[in-house]
Amino acid sequence: MPRTRTLRHRTDARHNERIAALVGDHGPAGYGAYWMILEIMHREEGMRIEHSRPRMRRLAAQVGIDATEFARLLQGMIEIYELFAVDENYLVSTIGYTRHSKQVLPQQPIERASATHPELPAPKEDMVIEPATDSPVRAQDIHNWLNRTISRRAPAAVRSLLPLSIAESVYIYKHYDDEPVFAAIDQLQADTALHNHGGNMYNAIRKLLDG
Repeated sequence: MPRTRTLRHRTDARHNERIAALVGDHGPAGYGAYWMILEIMHREEGMRIEHSRPRMRRLAAQVGIDATEFARLLQGMIEIYELFAVDENYLVSTIGYTRHSKQVLPQQPIERASATHPELPAPKEDMVIEPATDSPVRAQDIHNWLNRTISRRAPAAVRSLLPLSIAESVYIYKHYDDEPVFAAIDQLQADTALHNHGGNMYNAIRKLLDG
């Protein structure tokens, strides 16, 4: 049996931008599932979990969540909230919580300046998002800005599609340039048939951006 490790984290970890987004979308259940996965992960050799279908089903049972629901939640933790990553077929944490651990993935600097989004607070030059210190305020500002943009440019889509969550807004902002996003939103307004892409705003926009 692997030796016991200490899982260290600050008492304000929930204010990390990514964790705050998880809690905003999934509430205490999402927050609890995140820490249960971390606890299990830190008991494993190498502090990582084999990312295979049987192991993920067993992990769902350990966390106490239906396997299908857990798969969706874990996918969001990887792709949207960026709290976990899959590295060489192992699930790993992107945030280090042990004294000697290091982050598996480097934190990416915020690339866009406030000149692009005058409504958003200006990031410091070469600012890097650090674990457990991010304010949820910036995520909320991004979410508000994108929702206002969608409401102004695609009111028809707003009426027929489920709105973006905070984490989904942040994901779109971080991973796509503005012009393609604006073009996708305009397409949603011009062609109501596109509203069938997944039933929610995030899936509809991603379908156009990635298509």
